Amino acid sequence: MRNINYYWNEIKNRSDISPDDVRSMLKDFAISVVPYEIPKGVLILRARRGYGFTKRSEMTYCPAEKCQDYQRASMPKESMFYGVISDDQHHLEDARAICVAECSALCKEGKTSIGRERFTISHWMVTKPLRIVSLITDQAFPTCTNNKLLNQLRNTFVYAHGKSDSSTETKVITQFLSDEFTKDVRHPHEYIVSATISHDIVNSLGYDGIIYPSVQLGGQGGLNIAIKPSSLNKKVRFIRTLENCLYKNGSQSFIRMEKATERNGTSQKLFQISDEEICNMLNIKTLTELPIKE
Repeated sequence: MRNINYYWNEIKNRSDISPDDVRSMLKDFAISVVPYEIPKGVLILRARRGYGFTKRSEMTYCPAEKCQDYQRASMPKESMFYGVISDDQHHLEDARAICVAECSALCKEGKTSIGRERFTISHWMVTKPLRIVSLITDQAFPTCTNNKLLNQLRNTFVYAHGKSDSSTETKVITQFLSDEFTKDVRHPHEYIVSATISHDIVNSLGYDGIIYPSVQLGGQGGLNIAIKPSSLNKKVRFIRTLENCLYKNGSQSFIRMEKATERNGTSQKLFQISDEEICNMLNIKTLTELPIKE
């Protein structure tokens, strides 16, 4: 059996690695996981770029046939519902920030980007407890200490798997996989390890999904969750959609909720802060100085 560093270099340096290659490389190593439960009543948020989406069918998981690439926790041709849970259910703005950061073109362009970008964020309520799994170790985003959910995952890992009598090999492989769920990715194929492991663990062990921190926000605010469609349909209920706009002027930004539509179709405008106030915060004269990002 070769050292895990050999396999890591193989995965890093080869562009033709397949899921079966990943399985073959990791089959001789023990993998530590942390079971986690999301209780009934928790709200999960999911974002989509653009306005005008009010129906469950417009905000749910992408059909399998349209899933062309590897994602953090799913394979090509595999549907998965990606959402966010806040580290504090009384402060869903944390989850909103993660949702926007994960799919925003302006955020991906970096700190110097300028513009307005529109999003629809949907609320989904857990109606039956979700059995999910984490592969995050206590070393995930170690400088982030104010995320209560991430702290729970790290503490649970230490309690369940972080004993000093664990072999060096087990610690190395566990940290390797944790890093795969927290690394910054530039090309979908770089997700191949986390996608393969997620697929195999969730489906073979009967979990509803997998949970991991937000890379875009450096582990802050809450956690990302990927849920199997069958589990979503049985254990999670669509509640509402909210239209949000990200106003960004370089390193300064603000997300405003602008309209809410309940599942029964009733809607209301939500301008809780004026255009003038946003301009003052972002040091601009008018919002038209921020071009709309399509």
